[in-house]
Amino acid sequence: MKKRVLGLALAGIMAVSLSGCSSANTKSGDWAKNVEIQVPAKAGGGTDVMARALANQVSKDSGSTITIVNNTDGGGVVACEKTAAGKKDGSTLTQWHITMLIKTAAGIYNKSAASDFTVIGVAVPKDKANNVLVVSADSPYQTLDELIAGAKEMPGEMMFGVETGGTVHIQTGLFAKAAGIEVKYVEAGSDTEKLTALVGNSIDACFVNTNQARQYLESGKARALAVISNSEEGGRSSVLPDVSSFIEQGVDFYFQMFNVLIVGPKDMDPALAAKIHDYYAAAAKNEDVNKTLAPAGFEMDFLSLDESMKTVEDTQIQINEVVKQLGLQK
Repeated sequence: MKKRVLGLALAGIMAVSLSGCSSANTKSGDWAKNVEIQVPAKAGGGTDVMARALANQVSKDSGSTITIVNNTDGGGVVACEKTAAGKKDGSTLTQWHITMLIKTAAGIYNKSAASDFTVIGVAVPKDKANNVLVVSADSPYQTLDELIAGAKEMPGEMMFGVETGGTVHIQTGLFAKAAGIEVKYVEAGSDTEKLTALVGNSIDACFVNTNQARQYLESGKARALAVISNSEEGGRSSVLPDVSSFIEQGVDFYFQMFNVLIVGPKDMDPALAAKIHDYYAAAAKNEDVNKTLAPAGFEMDFLSLDESMKTVEDTQIQINEVVKQLGLQK
């Protein structure tokens, strides 16, 4: 049975100085003048790049001073907790993606985006594929078919690098199910860390975002076997246009994604949530923002506020089912 899940990923800029008006008392329905965005990702990765590019424009448009805080403590749980405990004026928000829902489904986090936060926005990628399966350059597997055949010859032995409980963990499990293979899940951390482990031959294969994979492919350190399409219709990545998808290669595996999830404390003023949503939706369409996002395949469209909430609710149900099937619940 096909499952629709979502995800994300990727590389880019690191430093940002986001300025606006000075601190002042805020009225009900007004956005705080000093805003902290908790981002559960390291500086320079795709999640960070998107957060900074959007926040830079939102700061200009709103007049609020926005500070990005890279907070990976507790695998992202601490960043969410800071927002959950924050003021309802939107002065502390979290920008993440599907991993927040996976943490909830796996029992790693005891709160859910839909029930315990105010969903401010969900954005979906414009690119048709965002993650890719890679092996090292000296791997014996030249093609996807060869890798699948190799995995069938040694059930449960082929080592796939994952971040336990993360998006790639889910992707790997879904791929294994679609391909009819058993693999060994090896904790390997972030995409950058996975790629380091791959070229060091500590793992046999892994899924990473296309943008971060590109430099390893271009340098000849890794080989791409297939990209994951964002829908059952298939499609390739604009970053790696020559790499065919799993669907093209006869493996019924895709991974529908949203690359941005912005949440605030529970029970925020709906008018304030809508105001912040509109700032972000406008930023995603801004030409200057997309000059940063487009080269990495990060261009996005924000769903409406109602669509965002429904997407989070529906996706949480779907991911709960997938996590249970893969035996990832704590």
